[in-house]
Amino acid sequence: MNEDIAAFVAPLTLILGGGLLALGALSFLGVDYFESKFKSRVAFAIGLAFLVATELIFVTSSSSGRYFAGLKVDVTDCELDGESKLPEERHKNSRVLHDYIVGCMQRLGYEWNADHDHCKEAQIATNSFCYLPTRPMARAIVRFQTTFE
Repeated sequence: MNEDIAAFVAPLTLILGGGLLALGALSFLGVDYFESKFKSRVAFAIGLAFLVATELIFVTSSSSGRYFAGLKVDVTDCELDGESKLPEERHKNSRVLHDYIVGCMQRLGYEWNADHDHCKEAQIATNSFCYLPTRPMARAIVRFQTTFE
């Protein structure tokens, strides 16, 4: 999610979700703010859903961890490293430089994966959409993040 939107939406969802969750939870203690137990339970469920959605915003944003934003940085680092070590290949359509960058990404814990539509458009070593982390949790988060690109 766009960090500008997340910065605006997250506080609202936390306040709204936390309030609904608290008011719904109070009904379990016998303090009813709603007309019926059903409405209290619905408020509890909606509040919980808002808090889970806010957590998903944090987990999938680039500021929460490396994930897709970190992958882009790693691609750039590998490109710089490859061009520094192989300067004669820099301006060529070189398979050597391509293989070096893909190998560098493999050493960092990524695998080449050309399934994403943006990767199919340009299957080059510097395309961040052509890599996925090998760790299962990071892989799932990156797949989720790139679904919306």
